[in-house]
Amino acid sequence: MKEILTGLNGISAYGLYGAAGFLLGIGYLFFMTRIKSEDFEDIVYVYVWAAIGAVAGAKLLYVLLALPDVVQSVGSGEADLRQYLGSMISGGFVFYGGLFGAVFAVRAASRYFSIDYAKTLSLLTPALPLAHALGRAGCAAVGCCYGRETRMRIGICYTDSLYAPNGVRLVPVQAMETFADLVIFGVLVWILLKKVDTYKSSGIFEKYLAMYACARFLLEFLRGDSARGHWGLFSTSQWISIMILLFLGIREISKRNLFGRE
Repeated sequence: MKEILTGLNGISAYGLYGAAGFLLGIGYLFFMTRIKSEDFEDIVYVYVWAAIGAVAGAKLLYVLLALPDVVQSVGSGEADLRQYLGSMISGGFVFYGGLFGAVFAVRAASRYFSIDYAKTLSLLTPALPLAHALGRAGCAAVGCCYGRETRMRIGICYTDSLYAPNGVRLVPVQAMETFADLVIFGVLVWILLKKVDTYKSSGIFEKYLAMYACARFLLEFLRGDSARGHWGLFSTSQWISIMILLFLGIREISKRNLFGRE
């Protein structure tokens, strides 16, 4: 696997996959807004804002998680601060930071364009796992976010990756997450199509969070890269997944108690 695609010198494979995911998201919105009789241009404006928020949030969380290593390395004289900061800016993203950044941007853009936030978020939600699926395919192409060493035949072996260990068979965890994201995308689209008039209040974003948090928690056990934060028994993403599931569970219990349902 090569980080730079053959015949496209200087173009990152990860960047191309990310761009493809963004465009697929627009394609999904084109068809869904027509099915739901919504304004495509308004939704796309918010989608672009969400993409910008996602990139900013993913980078911010990556930098925050890397700060302890930066302080330690620079303080001990092992690395130059300017070079370290440059490497952090040029590469590295954390998905959950991107997710939160995207949601914040959707709320801000919906208010700015005077668009119904709940309805917009419901329509946009399936685009998140769709774009993320392509992003993880990009990870598989360049070798970042790689899996643990394995003897399984389905393992992937890199020969010239700048991130993954070369010549070692690894669990294809990026491909597994791509598959999980596509399944989640299909389920969410099915829910939207099923909910003809009530999709605004269908809780589709919460369903997405629950499904992805479960998938991510399990897949993290198969990850082999160390540059993602690890606190105690679990990785940073696993702790975030646990907090999301706890939040959703408490919220659901509160709703049931509020409406007097057993």
